[in-house]
Order: sequence, then C-alpha cells, then structure tokens
Amino acid sequence: QNLRCPGVVDLEAMCETPERIYVVMEKLHGDMLEMILSSDKGRLPERITRFIVTQILMALRHLHSKSIVHCDLKPENVLLVTEDPFPQVKLCDFGFARIIGEKSFRRSVVGTPAYLAPEVLRNSGYNRSLDMWSVGVIIYVSLSGTFPFNEDEDINDQIRNAAFMYPKNPWNEISND
Repeated sequence: QNLRCPGVVDLEAMCETPERIYVVMEKLHGDMLEMILSSDKGRLPERITRFIVTQILMALRHLHSKSIVHCDLKPENVLLVTEDPFPQVKLCDFGFARIIGEKSFRRSVVGTPAYLAPEVLRNSGYNRSLDMWSVGVIIYVSLSGTFPFNEDEDINDQIRNAAFMYPKNPWNEISND
C-alpha cells in the first residue's frame, strides 16, 4: 500500500536474499526523539512538544485513513528529519503495524509493553485507540521528563489499574494552557 506521507519514513527499496531481507529507507539527518528527551533538561519545552505531537497526529490520521494502526509508537520510533529547534518528524518501524478497520478490533498483543493501552492488556480488543494511548504516553514523557510507570514494578498491572507515577512538582515549568 502506498504510504507516501510527510510524516512517515519513505521506503526507497527492498531486496531479498535467501538469508535476509534488506529494507532501504530515506536518510534522515536528525536524531531520535528519545535522544532529545535524554538531553540536559531531560524534557522538551511545551511549544516543541506541541509541534512534534501535531505532526505525529497528522501522520496517524493518514495511516488510520488507510486502516493502518502503527501498534508500536514510542519516542524511539519518532525520527527527526531536521536538527532545527522545531524539527520535522517522521514515524518509523512498522514491524508491528496492523490493518484494522474503523469498527474492527484485534486481540493479539503487539508493541512495547510500557506503551500498550489498557484494552490490549485486558485482551478486550483494540483498534486505533492503541496508537492514541501511545501518543498520550509520549506527551507525558516529553513534558515531564519522566515515565508514567514505575519500572521496578509490573508495568502491565500499573497500566491495567491506572497506577501512574506523579513525580514531585512535575508541572512547575508547564503553563496552565
């Protein structure tokens, strides 16, 4: 299926040998969002977060209009096209992506555990909602610089029970807007 979209990494070519499959994708000049989150401040300013998340949502709108659910959205899969202060971004790593219609549901567990939606863990079926939950986790991590779950405890239980971690004064530098 043709995924040409400004917010999705372009597939340039594929070739297959008896041992391997090679995928050639466009060269991106920026770094991964995860590396920015690991910077000195450990979080992104609101305006940059909004700029990046808007692009993520626009790319998801395109994917979802073609019934494609990414299923593994996380900062590592949001690549920076430019090194500008307000970078263009593209989604990558569609290894877990699924074709799911608007009113269809899947039950197989796919994706990175820390970014899985509660409905996936409850095995109650999921659709595009999986990607939206993941965007919420990306926003939380981007703005607070912390992860919403305690990594020393069972993340699946924390997600199922909505047991989010709230660091002391996490929003001191976040506006009321």
